[in-house]
Amino acid sequence: MDTVLKVYVRIGCTGCAEAELTANHIEETYPHISVEVVNIDDPHTTVPDAVFATPTYMLNNRVVSLGNPDISDIEMWLSE
Repeated sequence: MDTVLKVYVRIGCTGCAEAELTANHIEETYPHISVEVVNIDDPHTTVPDAVFATPTYMLNNRVVSLGNPDISDIEMWLSE
């Protein structure tokens, strides 16, 4: 199974700019991880029930962080 990290953001979210930078960092540092930034304000986006705040990080369809994580948390997720 491919590892997929989805980062859910929205317009006007105070932490979402940082979340997008974090997503870019993960994508560059871990090229084997598929990273997708999902704007929940897009009317064509299906938002999982587990996403009730932004930013939300989901790794393989499991919420791993509400809000922006520390880099040590990211390294822990990706090593599991």
